[in-house]
Amino acid sequence: MRRKTLLLALVAGLSTLAVGSQVAGAQSVERIAIPDGARQAHSLPPRLFVGLESPSTYNSRSSTGTSGVWAGPRYEQVGDPSHWGFATLDWNVRFDDRAWDAEAIARANVVHRAWHRDQFGGLSVSHVVGSRSVGTVLGAYVLMDQGAKFEGVLAFPLDSNLHAVLHVESAEPIDDTYIVNGTTVASSWNRGQVLVAMAATELHGNLPPKIVAARGYKRGRFVRGKAVDRFLDAVVGAPVTLERFRGGTWAKVRGGKTNGRGFYSLRAGRRGTYRVTVRFAGFSAMSREIRAGR
Repeated sequence: MRRKTLLLALVAGLSTLAVGSQVAGAQSVERIAIPDGARQAHSLPPRLFVGLESPSTYNSRSSTGTSGVWAGPRYEQVGDPSHWGFATLDWNVRFDDRAWDAEAIARANVVHRAWHRDQFGGLSVSHVVGSRSVGTVLGAYVLMDQGAKFEGVLAFPLDSNLHAVLHVESAEPIDDTYIVNGTTVASSWNRGQVLVAMAATELHGNLPPKIVAARGYKRGRFVRGKAVDRFLDAVVGAPVTLERFRGGTWAKVRGGKTNGRGFYSLRAGRRGTYRVTVRFAGFSAMSREIRAGR
């Protein structure tokens, strides 16, 4: 119940952006690859990365690959428009290998521990392969504030002891003597932008296959099923092999690939005992043995 309540609070925070029309397409897209050392230590495939999107009126000012600054719309001081600037968000992504859950990882990566805790809770991160959403990964976030400044930390798992961690901080404007876009008080604006940045985070790429379901259908003429990863998200475009047990060994009968939803369908041969293996980037998972064929 607490998680549901906190997710509703996140949605409520996003609604404060209506004045600035901030939910439309992002202006800056960042792609942060998992470091080779962490990837290999946790047996993760290549071409796996964290995707970030800036709020819609922000563009990239600078980037080192794992950190950067997004610059947004103009702000000015109430009563003295000669004091002005451009709203900014500082961001960085790191990978934490401590054996904690996502909530503990998020809390541990808070920088401004003396600030007030605005809210925290669960947040589902979209898992994308190519242009297709294949599922979600449940993470956790913390939002801290001091006056008009906000710090957001989002952590979500990649493996049992590896989390991706996004840190976003509203650096400017610094207090509520300023308004953004001529209408929105600084604290409301900054809070909304940090929430939008966390909510737009995605995981891109297949994770290793973990479970392969298999069953016969059409009176055993076909074997079909689905391949999923450890989060039960679909494994897309992975080679599939159907094997039949005969003569004391397993022999390949058919080959194919999982589709955009992780499903496969292969024609069986003669009646017998079958199994299915799904392989991706050097990783594999095998189904239980089933009876199929005619």
